[in-house]
Amino acid sequence: MADSIRSLSGSEELTGQYATDTLKIDLPHVPLEAGASPANPPCPACGEPLFPWVGMPVATGIAHRCEACGLGVLSHGEKFDFEKRPGEAEPDDRKPRISFHFDPGSPEDALRELEAGREQDGSYVFENRDSLTCWLTGGAWVGLGTDRRYRFTPKAVTDLIATRDQVVTKTRWRPLKGIGVMWQSGLNMFTFGQNVVLGSLGRAHLVAADRGWKRMLDWFISVVLAVPAVIFALPLELIGIAMRKGSVARSEVQVL
Repeated sequence: MADSIRSLSGSEELTGQYATDTLKIDLPHVPLEAGASPANPPCPACGEPLFPWVGMPVATGIAHRCEACGLGVLSHGEKFDFEKRPGEAEPDDRKPRISFHFDPGSPEDALRELEAGREQDGSYVFENRDSLTCWLTGGAWVGLGTDRRYRFTPKAVTDLIATRDQVVTKTRWRPLKGIGVMWQSGLNMFTFGQNVVLGSLGRAHLVAADRGWKRMLDWFISVVLAVPAVIFALPLELIGIAMRKGSVARSEVQVL
């Protein structure tokens, strides 16, 4: 009997070791450069490929992002064009087709736009694409409702200004502005348009809905959800700041 028990425990130990060994998975590492193609051009900040991210509000374009530095590049006017699967009907050749070339621009273009957010002390203020707000709200993020081309992150700003011998010395957060961005992004999740309230106050770029009844409904939704949205926005933005993922960042720089 004792021999049987010892034999059983030995077999269990062997099985446990065998099971542990089989759980080791060695997946191949694929660099980001492998995704480079005409459809995924290089990021103006770090040179890694850009990939489609989300559609912009009211079908105004497509937002692309860099998986390395986080820079967002907005392609105004671009539409998603999915290839037909085998067996699907071919599109009618008589219908107009969308032909669009995505141009992410150059580092100089991104730096020129970054300068638009420069303050008197030389620091840069921008809506952070790497924020908790952006992660939670996705396509409803305030930063997508804009006429600008680039959406920055602290890492992207660091890479960009390095091309002109500058470094970021400190990144701070703007809590009050950040709470406003978190609040409006939350409202955007329920409206047809984008940035209805802040856009009307001149604090953000307004992207109005395409129909009158939709615009009226957007205002009704914004009024009804205003207070509940604040209740959620305040703690969430403070959590984001604690995680160093605030909605609005201020990067202080100096020349080497």
